[in-house]
Amino acid sequence: MYRILFHEAKEHGASGLYLSMEQSRPSLISQMTSLGMDAGYAKGVHIIDVRALRREIEEVREQPRWLLGLRRQLARYKEEMGCDLIALDSLDALYALAPFESPRNEIFQFFEELRDLNATTFLVSEMGRDTTAFAHFGVEEFLADTIIHLRMREVDVGMSTSVRRYLGVVKMRGVEHDLDYYPLLVERGAFEIVSE
Repeated sequence: MYRILFHEAKEHGASGLYLSMEQSRPSLISQMTSLGMDAGYAKGVHIIDVRALRREIEEVREQPRWLLGLRRQLARYKEEMGCDLIALDSLDALYALAPFESPRNEIFQFFEELRDLNATTFLVSEMGRDTTAFAHFGVEEFLADTIIHLRMREVDVGMSTSVRRYLGVVKMRGVEHDLDYYPLLVERGAFEIVSE
């Protein structure tokens, strides 16, 4: 997701907000720079290290209302920075912080408030290898307008086994689209989808 924000900021002057729930800002910047995405070339990408905020709140030993706080912060960031794109990495890390009394209702409200920001929002969801659910509670896949699935697959290559990445658009509301998965190559910081 960071690559999309980086590209849009660098090439089109878009403003992006990347919320990292678990990875530190320096670690993320170092990792992205090693993939050819030097933050100095995309001034419009703002990285928010939610991890530091988590530590601070946990020291107070209160049960924070993470979803409410996050919604307020996102509205404030949107107002201050005019974000065109928002990425939240990841929903599962957020859920670990936010116990739900009524998951379906609370997640529905969260998605609606994200839509009210009038920004393209990317929500990263973690999946176990053996699961077919695209998100933790299952309701997210019905609420999302689009689901892009990165799938890892083991392939026997001669005497060894290799892991390959495949990308597919599982859902795109209101649009007819290809349902096939295509190999995703990552070489020297560049991403390529092989469609032929």
